[in-house]
Amino acid sequence: MNVVKASEAELVLKLKNGSQTAFARLYELHARRIYTFALKILKSPALAEDIVQEVFVKLWETAPKLEPKLPLQSYLFTIARNLSLNVIRKAARETTITEEIARYVLDQGNNGLAAAQYKQTKEFVSRAVQLLPPQRRRIYELCHGAGYSYKQAAEELGLKDTTINSQMVKAIRSIKKYLIRNGALLSLFF
Repeated sequence: MNVVKASEAELVLKLKNGSQTAFARLYELHARRIYTFALKILKSPALAEDIVQEVFVKLWETAPKLEPKLPLQSYLFTIARNLSLNVIRKAARETTITEEIARYVLDQGNNGLAAAQYKQTKEFVSRAVQLLPPQRRRIYELCHGAGYSYKQAAEELGLKDTTINSQMVKAIRSIKKYLIRNGALLSLFF
């Protein structure tokens, strides 16, 4: 067993016994790599920082159950991946819920102007989607239009989850830019 692995195993053993010093040292050893990993998935520095914090909270909470001989990095990256994917799923659900509420309010209201603005915005979005590169448009339509999760879309298209995430971020960014350039009303749709 090499020196780094041995010292990490010792740190994990100390962490199991409640050592805050060992916890701090493990944080120093792994936080930067976990941040970089989460940033690649989420494309947001703030969200990646949140993931790092959550990973280490989970590490502290599960410390008594840790096995010092097993590689800690794999465990931490698995937690980071799962938390990052949960953030993506939550964001997709929130977008769907926001759109559902907007549709309901417009259906229930007698405000003709709001309905017209919503319809116009939807038309702008539809045009913006048509301008996306073919693969990005297909990914957007699966995730946004057909309600696929990123994982389902990845399986359907034979791509990685991270590719789907990256393409969705780019698609939404392109759509927003198109709407701003064309003076569409963002407040009703995004």
